[in-house]
Amino acid sequence: MSEEPDSDDIVLVDTNIFVAVGEPGTSKYQSLRKYAQQRHLVLLVPERVHEELSTMHVANRVQHAVDDGWAEIVDPPSPTHAEAVTAMDTVRREIARRSAKDEHEVEKADTVLAGLAIEYRHRRGDDVFVLTDDRVAAAAIRVAVRRQDHEDAIAVVTRSDILDSDDDLRLI
Repeated sequence: MSEEPDSDDIVLVDTNIFVAVGEPGTSKYQSLRKYAQQRHLVLLVPERVHEELSTMHVANRVQHAVDDGWAEIVDPPSPTHAEAVTAMDTVRREIARRSAKDEHEVEKADTVLAGLAIEYRHRRGDDVFVLTDDRVAAAAIRVAVRRQDHEDAIAVVTRSDILDSDDDLRLI
């Protein structure tokens, strides 16, 4: 697996990335756009993530990226894909354990990212990158990926892995 995604890879994006980069006119948003476009990536935003953004009134950030062609909204994982469901359960339990939350209070978008990563890996065979700005969710997704022996094909990266503090692009 390469250290950073290219056009052949799947890149799943969490809600908090679009919250963190701000409106389409900000330098952080433009840096994320540039990162995706220079690598010919289409960032996949799970429908559940898009729903979360709508409740926060920032869904326009994703829609702008979709309209520009560097993001796409995707369906949730299949409830019949056993490994995807197992990954989602693992993430929910791990986040609850690490954050002292009740399992039922864990954001569904975080669990969906793990399920989709496993499902896309099985369905397409491509490497998968999960981009999140939530360190607890990132750690939980890594646990789920490791438990299913996919750490050689699924990587979890954070915004700080791809953007410097001054919004310049850097290598993962």
